[in-house]
Amino acid sequence: MTTKSDSPTGFRGRLWIKLLLAYVVPVALILAGIGYLAYRAAQVAMENQLGDTLVSVARTAVDLAGKPRSFRLEPGDEQSRVYTAMKEKLHNLQVANQVELIYLFDRNGRALVDSQGVFAIGEPIMKLAADTNELKEVFGGEVRASVLFSDDQNRLYKTGFAPVSLEGRVIAAVGVDGSARFFGPLSSLGRILLLVGVVALLLVVAVTWFVSRLITRPLDRLAQSARRIGQGELDREIEVETSDEIGVLAHTLNETRKSIHERDRQLQMMLSGIAHEVRNPLGGMALFAGLLKEELGDHPTGLKHLEKISTELDYLSRVVNDFLDFARERPLEMEAMDPRTEFEQVEHLSASELQQAQVRLKTEVAPEVQEVQWDRERMRRALLNLVRNAIQASKAGGEVVICLAKAGGQLVLEVSDQGCGIPDGKQEQIFEPFYTSRQQGTGLGLALVKKIVDAHGGTISFTTRADEGTTFTLRLPA
Repeated sequence: MTTKSDSPTGFRGRLWIKLLLAYVVPVALILAGIGYLAYRAAQVAMENQLGDTLVSVARTAVDLAGKPRSFRLEPGDEQSRVYTAMKEKLHNLQVANQVELIYLFDRNGRALVDSQGVFAIGEPIMKLAADTNELKEVFGGEVRASVLFSDDQNRLYKTGFAPVSLEGRVIAAVGVDGSARFFGPLSSLGRILLLVGVVALLLVVAVTWFVSRLITRPLDRLAQSARRIGQGELDREIEVETSDEIGVLAHTLNETRKSIHERDRQLQMMLSGIAHEVRNPLGGMALFAGLLKEELGDHPTGLKHLEKISTELDYLSRVVNDFLDFARERPLEMEAMDPRTEFEQVEHLSASELQQAQVRLKTEVAPEVQEVQWDRERMRRALLNLVRNAIQASKAGGEVVICLAKAGGQLVLEVSDQGCGIPDGKQEQIFEPFYTSRQQGTGLGLALVKKIVDAHGGTISFTTRADEGTTFTLRLPA
């Protein structure tokens, strides 16, 4: 099945949003990158400073606890005067320097004494396993700080180590743990950078939005004006708001509108003039054909020829009326009406064609549709054109259906036939003026229907399937 519409729909991106995104996204990335680099630089600087502080405290602890008697402590000596004195010295050093813990341990990683009595003498200090590489250098006589690590509660820690030498040989080491409170200023810096970044980004968004709207607002108005010109509204002047490139574009579009309007006016005058010039002799020929019919009396052959002449005159008269309706521009004369009565009139006006083609016309109006607001004459003309097309497309014994209902806040009017459908090669052109596939036809029928539907603020589309028929769908404001 093929579906066609005269009014394409789809997403229409807003230019100002694109401009906003094109500027804000890179700026946001740049701000985020600068903030991250600043934070990382501050973090590395403060981490290095913390390491140096912890190492310095460790060196001081070596002077306090690195005495020979400290290494003679055995498990169970926690109550001895030596252990108590060492622990008190380390505790005072811990409090003075606001570190987490200071501890002395031997080369095997067993505790000797600490500032808070956390470890028993000889107890393995398990967390030293994470600092194996640093301890190799410490027991080689170097001072080192560990990498930053976190405990089970996700608190950040860093440890400074200093070797304890006796008679030129490293026999133990001091560890100093620094807690996350050393990183308080870093957390504050991170929050400040985040706040500054958000404020800067919001400022950029506001400025970009203002500038983009300043640029796109006249473009939006130009787009609306171009849309009106495309819909045939040529009388409305386009305002030129600026003197820049957009103003030049508006001025050019305005001149184009005037040119199209003048050409359209001349074309309408020409079509109207031709139609009027043709209509006058047609009226005279119809009058004399009627007089001739009375004079022929009982001449069957002459009457038969005269009937053919009258048929052709009627066809020419309809062609002239189509030209006049298409060429004329006049405001709608909206009025309330019962659609059922209008459909009866359409059936009455097309009765002879229905009878000749042996086609039935069926009308269906939904119960909720009691009244419509249309231009009676124009909508009747549109319906007649659609019904005549449907009759010509139908086979003998077929049925043409007019259906009117409400859907989605609109009136949906459908005219369906049971013909052979519209060939693929002709679907794109059927609404074009003067396009026709019939030997006798002006090509203005569907073009006139579209013009009438557009004037009512509606849309027209169709669905067609080979050997099953075509349905024209008019969606009109309710």
